[in-house]
Amino acid sequence: MNDKKFSVLAAIALTACMILGLSGWTVESARAVDLDQECSLTVSPGEAEDLQNADVVLDLYQVARAVPVSGYDTYAYEAVAPYGELADALADSQSLTNEKYQELSQQAAEITLTQGNTVAKKIDGASAGEKIEGLEAGLYLVIARGSEVADYVTKAVDETGSEKLATIAWSDEYVYTYLPELISLPGKEAVDGTINTANPGDWLYDASATLKPSQSLRFGSLEIVKTLTSYETSGPADFVFQVEAYKDETKAEVVYSNVVRLSFTGAGSQSTVLADVIPVGAYVEVTEVYSGASYSLVGEATATAVIQAAETAKVSFTNEYNSSGNHGGAVTNRFDYSSESGWGWTQE
Repeated sequence: MNDKKFSVLAAIALTACMILGLSGWTVESARAVDLDQECSLTVSPGEAEDLQNADVVLDLYQVARAVPVSGYDTYAYEAVAPYGELADALADSQSLTNEKYQELSQQAAEITLTQGNTVAKKIDGASAGEKIEGLEAGLYLVIARGSEVADYVTKAVDETGSEKLATIAWSDEYVYTYLPELISLPGKEAVDGTINTANPGDWLYDASATLKPSQSLRFGSLEIVKTLTSYETSGPADFVFQVEAYKDETKAEVVYSNVVRLSFTGAGSQSTVLADVIPVGAYVEVTEVYSGASYSLVGEATATAVIQAAETAKVSFTNEYNSSGNHGGAVTNRFDYSSESGWGWTQE
């Protein structure tokens, strides 16, 4: 049978519609569901082109088996270990709405990911987009994650402001956040956007779904290293750096701006790290805008770097005492960005 596609949300709504449609569809009708037939599932990681760089893999956990409902062309759920605590919710035909399925997906994910249980994976690390075959009819929890992300379990806030258990994958520039999904096999073709067991047509044992992760910028770090080769002993030596990060080398769009100060009480090297605040891939210019009255730069006043995902970018500056005998101090203006008020500053 050819693959048929239905959305994750529609798949989640499947069983609710099954139960609600019991009264008009009997087992004597054509093309009755065959729960002994193996199913397959193909899950796309999402629609963003960049996702091909995120190496998304899937873990599949069977939450429940499909069991026949006598006299009707549909099925009910029988929870499997360790999901027994969901049995009553799955059996309550009046509560299986879309919202309830979303709640159940969170409960199943809690059991699977956060309670220290060793939950048997039906599928371990299948490449997203790969056809997964040989699946028993039933309800499955789909966990999408980055294959190279060790700590992939996180929390995400949904459109209602509620905190949800989620998982992540990384590309070079973006973080993709996935909510756990429940998918029921087999399904039926949607009619006017609704999946219902009373819909005409055959049961779909070869199913496809497309996930809808949120996409956000991935942030990296910058280290500024200052070396003072000699020191004038009358007081602290302050050095101030202007940090400007742009989306790319065209410098058309500023993505981060800040001012950093380093203070010395002796010769040697110091550094400061701007940790996980600059978008990965950003082109950064760091300029030493204040060197004090007694010190001169050795080399250029501006250094550049590109922010990396896996390592901290670094720029370096060197100063020496210029024997002028002059003295001075520095005040740092700290700049921060807010999506509500834009750029603002505080004096340190």
